[in-house]
Amino acid sequence: LEAARSKINFSDQIVSQHGKRHSDLRSIIARLFTPSRMRDLEPKLRETADSLIDEFARDGKVELAEQYGGPYATLVIADLLGLPENVRNRFRKLLEGSVPVKMDATPEEMMKNPLVELGKDLFKLIVKRRIAAHPLVKPVAGLFGAKQDILAEVATARFPDGGKPTLVDITGLSAFLFGAGQDTTNRLLCACLKVIATHPDVQQALRDDPSSIPDFIEETLRLDGAVKSGGRICQKSTTLGGVEVKAGTVMMMSPLAANRDPKRFADPDEFKLDRPKIREHVAFGRGAHTCIGAQLARREVTVSIEQLLARMGNIRLSEAHHGSASQHHFDYAPTYVLHALSSLHLVFDPQ
Repeated sequence: LEAARSKINFSDQIVSQHGKRHSDLRSIIARLFTPSRMRDLEPKLRETADSLIDEFARDGKVELAEQYGGPYATLVIADLLGLPENVRNRFRKLLEGSVPVKMDATPEEMMKNPLVELGKDLFKLIVKRRIAAHPLVKPVAGLFGAKQDILAEVATARFPDGGKPTLVDITGLSAFLFGAGQDTTNRLLCACLKVIATHPDVQQALRDDPSSIPDFIEETLRLDGAVKSGGRICQKSTTLGGVEVKAGTVMMMSPLAANRDPKRFADPDEFKLDRPKIREHVAFGRGAHTCIGAQLARREVTVSIEQLLARMGNIRLSEAHHGSASQHHFDYAPTYVLHALSSLHLVFDPQ
């Protein structure tokens, strides 16, 4: 596997790594997700939510994925990395309307992904910060406008054993945050608003008691989570669920299927706001590969729902785009990895 790793698509990504390499890379971005960093980010989450809602609040309609979910997730990750305003705005424009890699994408099409261009910008920013942190340059770096910011911390971070990550390592991790953060948070938010728009009783319950929003998000994660599947190669022959799996077998895991296991969740296809032990779902994975941004994603979506409910009355689906109540239809992005609504058109009464 290690000898052939470079031949496997996306094998350089942190989610495809394991063992020491995985834990080393994870340690670099872990510094961004500390409790103190999350607290510092909270005011920005609300400020960003309100500024985006301002753009469509009077229209009485919104396509949530492109007008809110996508830009919101992008801007939050930019704030997480402490990127300057001009870069923040450029990244929003760059990722506008971007979609996950399609099932039949060619290598050439993959290289047209806006994350590639975004990675080039991040590489330049990281190089500048590494140069500014060099012992010979550091004393005079301030004279040239060098910044000692969060991105500088990431750019100069070391692995737990003292090893130095390459520039490609740091750039890849930073770009990955935008890809993973935008796709999953945006799609989870769309899934939540789809429930709100199609279940008036749930919408009213959330309006009456905003403290129930976190449980609502957990049930949406279980029933309609953003991650559809993940691929792995079996390293050691074993038996799983009575099925023999030989070493070298390519496998696909499905968190969405696991989260509808009737042995774990009664009436698994029903949405239940008061479902017991709801956090037992595996929408964010488990173990060493548990999503490192899970708490940020939960907070982003909680804040977004609070602000959207406060400023949008009587949220419902656009019949022009999704059909009447008896014949709702939705389009999903053609990707193996994500359970992603391509769009969610809502209409509402401006508050």
